[in-house]
Amino acid sequence: MNGETLWNHVTSVLSSSGVEIQTTTGLWFTASSRDGRLYVDRAIYNSPSSELSMKRAISKKDFLFVHSYYDRWVNGETGVRHEVSRKSRNTAYIFALIEKYSNSEEE
Repeated sequence: MNGETLWNHVTSVLSSSGVEIQTTTGLWFTASSRDGRLYVDRAIYNSPSSELSMKRAISKKDFLFVHSYYDRWVNGETGVRHEVSRKSRNTAYIFALIEKYSNSEEE
């Protein structure tokens, strides 16, 4: 699924109440969507929770940027995670969203 299609899928599937998702590092966060915008926040029900101090918006531009690195990261290319993390503080959350929603119609 290309980045644009995935962005549209994720923002339409997630509700304003959110879904808790686990990052590859084991931290949980809440992902939600409202009015075509994507948000991440601390987990309420699962632990350990991410250390977000407040709800954070993820822009479409940031999502598409991180998405452009996803296949390289999944394929184990050395240094990709570090490279993308220098430019986006949302890398772990976006990678987790891509992993959860890219190959499914999961809601």
